[in-house]
Amino acid sequence: MSTVHSHLNRPIHLARRDAFYERGVELIYLPMQEMNTAIRIEHLHRVLEVLATARKHAFFASRSPSSFVREPDFLHFLELIHDNVKSMHSMMEHQEHLEGAESFLCQFLNTTREQAQLPAMHYRRRAEDLMSGLWQLLQLSHTPYRALQTEFKEHAEEEELERYQRAFASFRDESVSRYPAPSLKQPAAP
Repeated sequence: MSTVHSHLNRPIHLARRDAFYERGVELIYLPMQEMNTAIRIEHLHRVLEVLATARKHAFFASRSPSSFVREPDFLHFLELIHDNVKSMHSMMEHQEHLEGAESFLCQFLNTTREQAQLPAMHYRRRAEDLMSGLWQLLQLSHTPYRALQTEFKEHAEEEELERYQRAFASFRDESVSRYPAPSLKQPAAP
């Protein structure tokens, strides 16, 4: 994508970045304690998709000559968050492989379900530790993120600001409908 294209569509890229980032944060803040492992894995997969969209559009917006000095830092921050969620996702997948008596990992290791419980519990704890650290990081990021938005709004021309606001509302609706909060209901046994 060219620099000219990034510049012309900068308000749209910023709107998509912001709408999907904010949706990702909302999804991360959902209480996962009530979710079983499979629902947690699916939930984190959705969060990864949301953050990937935010990251992609942060990159495009930062390519514009009118981007602000802190935008590459925010892009790097998005990458950090994405990597944290990816690590949690991996930990939970490992946990799931160890909890299932019929899983490939238990079969490969030739272990019983009881033998696999301790490593599974360690993976779960690591994922919870990562989540705790991520929550703290996101709390610290609120002020700099809002400052970045304010900087754009203060320097944007009226037309750019209108485009941003219309696009943000549309992308916000899209992000909520495409990535709803997970249902905590357990599927009925066959």
